[in-house]
Amino acid sequence: MKQSLIFFIFAFAALISAAQNHPVEWKKYINDNYYYDIESASDRQTALDLARSNLARQIQVKVNEVSEMEKYAVNGKSSVLYSSTKSFSTSVDMSLAETKSHYSDENGKYYVIVFINKEDASAFYENEVKMLVSNTDKVIGIAENYISGGFKSKAKKELEDAVLLFDDAGKSFFWLNVFGLDKSRIEYYLRQVNTNEQKIKQKLSELEYGTTYCVVCDADLFGSRFVKLGNEVKGALSASGCNFVDDAVKADYVIRIKASARKYNEFQGAYFSYIDAMVSIEKNATSQRIFEDEISIKGSHTLSYNEAARDGYKRIAKEVAKMLKENIEN
Repeated sequence: MKQSLIFFIFAFAALISAAQNHPVEWKKYINDNYYYDIESASDRQTALDLARSNLARQIQVKVNEVSEMEKYAVNGKSSVLYSSTKSFSTSVDMSLAETKSHYSDENGKYYVIVFINKEDASAFYENEVKMLVSNTDKVIGIAENYISGGFKSKAKKELEDAVLLFDDAGKSFFWLNVFGLDKSRIEYYLRQVNTNEQKIKQKLSELEYGTTYCVVCDADLFGSRFVKLGNEVKGALSASGCNFVDDAVKADYVIRIKASARKYNEFQGAYFSYIDAMVSIEKNATSQRIFEDEISIKGSHTLSYNEAARDGYKRIAKEVAKMLKENIEN
Protein backbone atom coordinates (compact mmCIF):
# COMPACT_ATOMS: atom_id res chain seq x y z
CA MET A 1 0.00 0.00 0.00
CA LYS A 2 2.88 2.38 0.89
CA GLN A 3 4.59 1.70 -2.45
CA SER A 4 1.34 2.35 -4.32
CA LEU A 5 0.90 5.69 -2.52
CA ILE A 6 4.47 6.79 -3.32
CA PHE A 7 3.97 5.82 -6.97
CA PHE A 8 0.81 7.87 -7.30
CA ILE A 9 2.41 10.88 -5.55
CA PHE A 10 5.26 10.93 -8.08
CA ALA A 11 2.89 10.29 -10.97
CA PHE A 12 0.62 13.14 -9.86
CA ALA A 13 3.59 15.48 -9.56
CA ALA A 14 4.74 14.57 -13.04
CA LEU A 15 1.28 15.25 -14.40
CA ILE A 16 1.18 18.71 -12.80
CA SER A 17 4.55 19.49 -14.36
CA ALA A 18 3.37 18.36 -17.79
CA ALA A 19 -0.03 20.01 -17.56
CA GLN A 20 1.19 23.45 -18.66
CA ASN A 21 2.20 22.22 -22.10
CA HIS A 22 -0.14 19.45 -23.13
CA PRO A 23 -3.16 20.36 -25.31
CA VAL A 24 -6.31 21.52 -23.52
CA GLU A 25 -8.38 18.79 -25.18
CA TRP A 26 -6.41 16.16 -23.25
CA LYS A 27 -8.19 17.23 -20.08
CA LYS A 28 -11.11 14.95 -20.97
CA TYR A 29 -8.79 11.95 -20.44
CA ILE A 30 -7.56 13.14 -17.04
CA ASN A 31 -10.28 11.74 -14.80
CA ASP A 32 -11.40 8.52 -13.12
CA ASN A 33 -12.96 7.22 -16.33
CA TYR A 34 -9.51 6.55 -17.72
CA TYR A 35 -6.22 4.95 -16.86
CA TYR A 36 -3.72 7.46 -18.27
CA ASP A 37 -0.19 8.81 -18.11
CA ILE A 38 1.41 11.92 -19.65
CA GLU A 39 5.15 12.13 -20.27
CA SER A 40 7.49 14.53 -22.05
CA ALA A 41 10.92 14.11 -23.64
CA SER A 42 13.09 15.59 -26.32
CA ASP A 43 12.05 12.79 -28.70
CA ARG A 44 8.59 11.31 -29.13
CA GLN A 45 9.56 7.63 -28.78
CA THR A 46 11.18 8.16 -25.38
CA ALA A 47 8.09 9.97 -24.12
CA LEU A 48 5.85 7.23 -25.53
CA ASP A 49 7.89 4.45 -23.91
CA LEU A 50 7.80 6.22 -20.54
CA ALA A 51 4.05 6.83 -20.74
CA ARG A 52 3.30 3.22 -21.69
CA SER A 53 5.52 1.89 -18.90
CA ASN A 54 3.93 4.12 -16.28
CA LEU A 55 0.44 3.29 -17.48
CA ALA A 56 1.29 -0.40 -17.22
CA ARG A 57 2.44 0.17 -13.63
CA GLN A 58 -0.85 1.88 -12.80
CA ILE A 59 -2.78 -1.09 -14.13
CA GLN A 60 -0.48 -3.45 -12.25
CA VAL A 61 -1.41 -1.70 -9.01
CA LYS A 62 -5.07 -2.36 -9.75
CA VAL A 63 -4.22 -5.93 -10.78
CA ASN A 64 -2.68 -6.51 -7.38
CA GLU A 65 -5.78 -5.14 -5.66
CA VAL A 66 -8.14 -7.57 -7.41
CA SER A 67 -5.74 -10.50 -7.75
CA GLU A 68 -7.98 -12.61 -5.52
CA MET A 69 -11.49 -12.54 -6.91
CA GLU A 70 -14.12 -12.90 -4.24
CA LYS A 71 -16.26 -16.01 -3.96
CA TYR A 72 -19.69 -15.70 -5.45
CA ALA A 73 -22.76 -17.43 -4.07
CA VAL A 74 -24.54 -19.43 -6.73
CA ASN A 75 -27.86 -21.10 -5.92
CA GLY A 76 -27.17 -20.63 -2.23
CA LYS A 77 -23.78 -22.33 -2.37
CA SER A 78 -20.41 -20.62 -2.23
CA SER A 79 -18.36 -21.44 -5.29
CA VAL A 80 -15.03 -20.15 -6.58
CA LEU A 81 -15.89 -19.86 -10.24
CA TYR A 82 -12.99 -18.06 -11.84
CA SER A 83 -10.31 -17.02 -9.38
CA SER A 84 -7.81 -14.54 -10.73
CA THR A 85 -4.06 -14.66 -10.39
CA LYS A 86 -1.24 -12.16 -10.58
CA SER A 87 0.14 -14.03 -13.58
CA PHE A 88 -2.16 -12.17 -15.99
CA SER A 89 0.01 -9.85 -18.06
CA THR A 90 -0.85 -6.18 -18.35
CA SER A 91 0.55 -6.29 -21.89
CA VAL A 92 -2.74 -7.85 -22.95
CA ASP A 93 -4.61 -4.74 -21.95
CA MET A 94 -2.02 -2.35 -23.30
CA SER A 95 -3.33 -3.40 -26.69
CA LEU A 96 -6.46 -1.42 -25.74
CA ALA A 97 -4.41 1.71 -25.02
CA GLU A 98 -4.70 4.80 -27.23
CA THR A 99 -1.97 7.35 -27.81
CA LYS A 100 -1.88 11.05 -28.60
CA SER A 101 1.17 13.29 -28.91
CA HIS A 102 1.97 17.00 -29.05
CA TYR A 103 5.14 18.96 -29.85
CA SER A 104 5.79 22.14 -27.86
CA ASP A 105 7.57 24.93 -29.74
CA GLU A 106 8.19 26.67 -26.42
CA ASN A 107 10.57 24.10 -25.00
CA GLY A 108 11.15 21.76 -27.95
CA LYS A 109 9.68 18.77 -26.16
CA TYR A 110 7.23 16.09 -27.17
CA TYR A 111 4.28 15.42 -24.91
CA VAL A 112 2.59 12.04 -25.09
CA ILE A 113 -0.54 10.78 -23.38
CA VAL A 114 -1.34 7.07 -23.30
CA PHE A 115 -4.78 6.19 -22.00
CA ILE A 116 -7.34 3.41 -21.69
CA ASN A 117 -11.03 4.19 -21.50
CA LYS A 118 -12.26 1.96 -18.65
CA GLU A 119 -15.79 1.78 -20.03
CA ASP A 120 -14.57 0.76 -23.50
CA ALA A 121 -12.20 -1.81 -22.02
CA SER A 122 -15.02 -3.26 -19.90
CA ALA A 123 -17.24 -3.41 -22.97
CA PHE A 124 -14.52 -5.31 -24.85
CA TYR A 125 -14.27 -8.06 -22.21
CA GLU A 126 -18.01 -7.99 -21.55
CA ASN A 127 -18.54 -8.75 -25.24
CA GLU A 128 -16.11 -11.67 -24.99
CA VAL A 129 -18.15 -13.13 -22.13
CA LYS A 130 -21.42 -12.55 -24.01
CA MET A 131 -19.99 -14.35 -27.04
CA LEU A 132 -18.90 -17.25 -24.83
CA VAL A 133 -22.41 -17.59 -23.40
CA SER A 134 -23.99 -17.30 -26.84
CA ASN A 135 -21.64 -19.81 -28.46
CA THR A 136 -22.03 -22.36 -25.69
CA ASP A 137 -25.82 -21.91 -25.76
CA LYS A 138 -25.70 -22.85 -29.44
CA VAL A 139 -23.47 -25.86 -28.77
CA ILE A 140 -25.85 -27.13 -26.09
CA GLY A 141 -28.76 -26.82 -28.54
CA ILE A 142 -26.85 -28.59 -31.31
CA ALA A 143 -25.78 -31.37 -28.94
CA GLU A 144 -29.34 -31.87 -27.71
CA ASN A 145 -30.55 -32.16 -31.32
CA TYR A 146 -27.83 -34.69 -32.09
CA ILE A 147 -28.73 -36.72 -29.01
CA SER A 148 -32.45 -36.73 -29.79
CA GLY A 149 -31.59 -37.82 -33.32
CA GLY A 150 -29.41 -40.68 -32.06
CA PHE A 151 -26.07 -39.14 -33.05
CA LYS A 152 -24.36 -39.31 -29.67
CA SER A 153 -20.81 -39.36 -30.98
CA LYS A 154 -21.42 -36.10 -32.88
CA ALA A 155 -22.95 -34.57 -29.76
CA LYS A 156 -19.95 -35.65 -27.72
CA LYS A 157 -17.52 -34.08 -30.20
CA GLU A 158 -19.42 -30.75 -30.12
CA LEU A 159 -19.43 -30.73 -26.31
CA GLU A 160 -15.76 -31.68 -25.98
CA ASP A 161 -14.78 -28.79 -28.27
CA ALA A 162 -17.03 -26.44 -26.29
CA VAL A 163 -15.27 -27.23 -22.99
CA LEU A 164 -12.13 -25.60 -24.40
CA LEU A 165 -14.04 -22.32 -24.87
CA PHE A 166 -14.11 -21.84 -21.10
CA ASP A 167 -10.29 -21.78 -20.81
CA ASP A 168 -10.05 -18.00 -21.21
CA ALA A 169 -13.19 -17.12 -19.25
CA GLY A 170 -11.21 -16.49 -16.06
CA LYS A 171 -9.06 -13.93 -17.82
CA SER A 172 -12.09 -12.03 -19.14
CA PHE A 173 -13.70 -11.89 -15.69
CA PHE A 174 -10.42 -10.82 -14.14
CA TRP A 175 -10.08 -7.82 -16.45
CA LEU A 176 -13.73 -6.91 -15.98
CA ASN A 177 -12.83 -6.47 -12.32
CA VAL A 178 -9.75 -4.44 -13.16
CA PHE A 179 -11.70 -2.10 -15.44
CA GLY A 180 -14.49 -1.67 -12.91
CA LEU A 181 -17.56 -3.33 -14.37
CA ASP A 182 -20.39 -3.30 -11.85
CA LYS A 183 -20.12 -6.27 -9.47
CA SER A 184 -23.74 -7.27 -10.02
CA ARG A 185 -23.10 -7.49 -13.78
CA ILE A 186 -20.00 -9.61 -13.23
CA GLU A 187 -21.96 -11.92 -10.94
CA TYR A 188 -24.74 -12.17 -13.54
CA TYR A 189 -22.28 -13.24 -16.25
CA LEU A 190 -20.52 -15.61 -13.87
CA ARG A 191 -23.79 -17.41 -13.24
CA GLN A 192 -24.49 -17.69 -16.96
CA VAL A 193 -21.04 -19.03 -17.79
CA ASN A 194 -21.02 -21.38 -14.82
CA THR A 195 -24.47 -22.73 -15.75
CA ASN A 196 -23.43 -23.47 -19.33
CA GLU A 197 -20.16 -25.05 -18.27
CA GLN A 198 -21.95 -27.34 -15.84
CA LYS A 199 -24.58 -28.27 -18.45
CA ILE A 200 -21.91 -29.21 -20.96
CA LYS A 201 -19.93 -31.25 -18.43
CA GLN A 202 -23.10 -32.99 -17.26
CA LYS A 203 -24.04 -33.95 -20.81
CA LEU A 204 -20.51 -35.21 -21.43
CA SER A 205 -20.79 -37.32 -18.30
CA GLU A 206 -24.05 -38.78 -19.59
CA LEU A 207 -22.37 -39.52 -22.93
CA GLU A 208 -19.34 -41.16 -21.34
CA TYR A 209 -20.07 -44.49 -23.00
CA GLY A 210 -21.09 -42.94 -26.29
CA THR A 211 -23.44 -44.59 -28.76
CA THR A 212 -24.83 -47.94 -27.64
CA TYR A 213 -25.77 -50.98 -29.69
CA CYS A 214 -27.72 -54.13 -29.12
CA VAL A 215 -26.93 -57.16 -31.28
CA VAL A 216 -29.90 -59.45 -31.83
CA CYS A 217 -28.62 -62.56 -33.56
CA ASP A 218 -30.63 -65.57 -34.72
CA ALA A 219 -28.23 -68.06 -36.29
CA ASP A 220 -29.22 -71.61 -37.24
CA LEU A 221 -26.85 -74.53 -37.76
CA PHE A 222 -29.02 -77.26 -39.30
CA GLY A 223 -31.61 -77.07 -36.56
CA SER A 224 -29.31 -76.00 -33.72
CA ARG A 225 -28.74 -72.45 -32.49
CA PHE A 226 -25.29 -71.07 -33.33
CA VAL A 227 -24.57 -68.38 -30.70
CA LYS A 228 -20.95 -67.92 -31.67
CA LEU A 229 -21.85 -65.69 -34.64
CA GLY A 230 -23.31 -62.93 -32.46
CA ASN A 231 -20.40 -63.09 -30.02
CA GLU A 232 -17.79 -62.88 -32.76
CA VAL A 233 -19.49 -59.89 -34.39
CA LYS A 234 -19.72 -58.08 -31.02
CA GLY A 235 -16.06 -58.85 -30.33
CA ALA A 236 -14.97 -57.36 -33.65
CA LEU A 237 -17.08 -54.23 -33.14
CA SER A 238 -15.92 -53.81 -29.52
CA ALA A 239 -12.37 -53.53 -30.80
CA SER A 240 -13.55 -50.49 -32.79
CA GLY A 241 -14.89 -48.77 -29.68
CA CYS A 242 -18.56 -49.78 -29.85
CA ASN A 243 -20.51 -50.08 -26.61
CA PHE A 244 -23.18 -52.76 -26.19
CA VAL A 245 -26.30 -53.20 -24.09
CA ASP A 246 -28.44 -56.31 -23.80
CA ASP A 247 -31.79 -54.51 -23.87
CA ALA A 248 -32.76 -53.47 -27.40
CA VAL A 249 -35.10 -50.77 -26.02
CA LYS A 250 -32.19 -49.02 -24.26
CA ALA A 251 -29.87 -49.11 -27.27
CA ASP A 252 -29.34 -46.27 -29.71
CA TYR A 253 -29.06 -48.76 -32.54
CA VAL A 254 -30.25 -52.35 -32.87
CA ILE A 255 -28.23 -54.66 -35.10
CA ARG A 256 -30.23 -57.64 -36.30
CA ILE A 257 -28.58 -60.68 -37.84
CA LYS A 258 -30.62 -63.61 -39.10
CA ALA A 259 -28.50 -66.41 -40.53
CA SER A 260 -28.93 -70.04 -41.53
CA ALA A 261 -26.79 -72.85 -42.94
CA ARG A 262 -27.57 -74.87 -46.04
CA LYS A 263 -25.82 -77.84 -47.53
CA TYR A 264 -24.26 -77.27 -50.93
CA ASN A 265 -22.37 -80.33 -52.15
CA GLU A 266 -19.64 -82.87 -51.55
CA PHE A 267 -16.72 -83.00 -53.94
CA GLN A 268 -13.60 -85.18 -53.83
CA GLY A 269 -13.84 -85.79 -50.09
CA ALA A 270 -14.67 -82.21 -49.15
CA TYR A 271 -18.00 -80.91 -47.87
CA PHE A 272 -19.34 -77.48 -48.78
CA SER A 273 -22.03 -75.53 -46.97
CA TYR A 274 -23.38 -71.99 -47.45
CA ILE A 275 -24.26 -69.50 -44.75
CA ASP A 276 -26.95 -67.05 -45.77
CA ALA A 277 -27.40 -63.97 -43.60
CA MET A 278 -29.72 -60.97 -43.51
CA VAL A 279 -28.20 -57.96 -41.68
CA SER A 280 -29.98 -54.75 -40.70
CA ILE A 281 -29.44 -51.72 -38.45
CA GLU A 282 -32.37 -49.93 -36.82
CA LYS A 283 -32.17 -46.50 -35.23
CA ASN A 284 -34.29 -46.42 -32.09
CA ALA A 285 -34.63 -42.65 -31.92
CA THR A 286 -36.43 -42.51 -35.28
CA SER A 287 -37.66 -46.12 -35.56
CA GLN A 288 -35.91 -46.13 -38.90
CA ARG A 289 -34.07 -48.99 -40.60
CA ILE A 290 -30.95 -47.23 -41.78
CA PHE A 291 -29.18 -50.24 -43.30
CA GLU A 292 -30.14 -53.61 -44.72
CA ASP A 293 -28.23 -56.16 -46.78
CA GLU A 294 -27.89 -59.85 -47.50
CA ILE A 295 -24.72 -61.89 -47.70
CA SER A 296 -23.88 -65.53 -48.52
CA ILE A 297 -20.52 -67.19 -47.90
CA LYS A 298 -19.38 -70.74 -48.57
CA GLY A 299 -17.53 -72.82 -46.01
CA SER A 300 -15.69 -76.09 -46.51
CA HIS A 301 -14.38 -78.99 -44.47
CA THR A 302 -13.26 -82.57 -44.95
CA LEU A 303 -15.31 -84.02 -42.08
CA SER A 304 -18.96 -83.02 -42.63
CA TYR A 305 -21.50 -80.45 -43.77
CA ASN A 306 -21.76 -79.38 -40.14
CA GLU A 307 -18.07 -78.53 -39.95
CA ALA A 308 -18.27 -76.86 -43.36
CA ALA A 309 -21.09 -74.67 -42.00
CA ARG A 310 -19.00 -73.78 -38.95
CA ASP A 311 -16.23 -72.71 -41.29
CA GLY A 312 -18.79 -70.64 -43.20
CA TYR A 313 -19.95 -68.96 -39.99
CA LYS A 314 -16.35 -68.08 -39.12
CA ARG A 315 -15.92 -66.46 -42.53
CA ILE A 316 -19.25 -64.66 -42.51
CA ALA A 317 -18.65 -63.21 -39.01
CA LYS A 318 -15.69 -61.23 -40.38
CA GLU A 319 -17.65 -60.00 -43.38
CA VAL A 320 -20.67 -58.99 -41.32
CA ALA A 321 -18.46 -57.10 -38.84
CA LYS A 322 -16.75 -55.30 -41.71
CA MET A 323 -20.11 -54.43 -43.25
CA LEU A 324 -21.41 -53.06 -39.94
CA LYS A 325 -18.30 -50.97 -39.24
CA GLU A 326 -18.91 -49.13 -42.49
CA ASN A 327 -22.48 -48.30 -41.56
CA ILE A 328 -22.58 -47.57 -37.83
CA GLU A 329 -21.72 -44.57 -35.68
CA ASN A 330 -19.27 -45.04 -32.83
